[in-house]
Amino acid sequence: MVTFRTLLSAVACALALLPAARAQTGPAAVSHPHHQGFEGQSSPHNGWAAYGQLTLDIGGDRYYVYDQSRGEFSATVVERGSSLVKIRAVSLPGAGVFYFPSEASPCQPDAIERLGLYAELALFYLSTAFPDGPKSVGATASSATVEGTVPELHFMQGLMKPREASPTLVTVSGSPKAIEYLLHDDKDKVKGTWTAQANRPPVIPDREPLRDWQTCWMGTWASLENGGSRFRPRLRNVTALKTFGDVRKALRAQPLPRAK
Repeated sequence: MVTFRTLLSAVACALALLPAARAQTGPAAVSHPHHQGFEGQSSPHNGWAAYGQLTLDIGGDRYYVYDQSRGEFSATVVERGSSLVKIRAVSLPGAGVFYFPSEASPCQPDAIERLGLYAELALFYLSTAFPDGPKSVGATASSATVEGTVPELHFMQGLMKPREASPTLVTVSGSPKAIEYLLHDDKDKVKGTWTAQANRPPVIPDREPLRDWQTCWMGTWASLENGGSRFRPRLRNVTALKTFGDVRKALRAQPLPRAK
């Protein structure tokens, strides 16, 4: 049977081998800038995708920290012990994706999608074991076992194909605003925390300069008469943007169209 750890490896391999692949979205839960959930859910992953901060620790020399606020998303890989940031990805819908340090990742294949799918897998187990969402969690530990196939998971434009997985015992405790969880299958123990979004600060401060980040701007490619092509960022004058605050100011000046 496939374990949580081997599922994560499958995500990494799939995205590495298929950098041009993009998930086709179908009818699912209420739309979200990053999470999609499944058809029939009133919100992605029965409300579990509405975290402010999520941590994911599968052991080894690093762990993962995910932050969400005001429609923005951040994923950080942290080196255990030193707290050194190995890679950080920030998504500002309508502007693009930003990677730190600047050499940490090219714009494709998209590392943010791989990191997001790791979290999406944990959210799947939480939402399947506790479909009433974080509001159902109490101070006394509660457990439920998830068995069978892990369905196709989506994060942004990345996907993880469905596959059979080991029975996984999911245990949660705490309060609806601050939850500790444990995912335990026949080989792995994955632990972490889930924190609600209320009063969360921006995922990255306005004052943070862009100079140390790889900027992957959202935009379109246009064909040129000489047979070449040119990329046009969605935001105007991106070379003049020096901080994340400048990017947010540009987004306010050029907001995304409202979904119909």
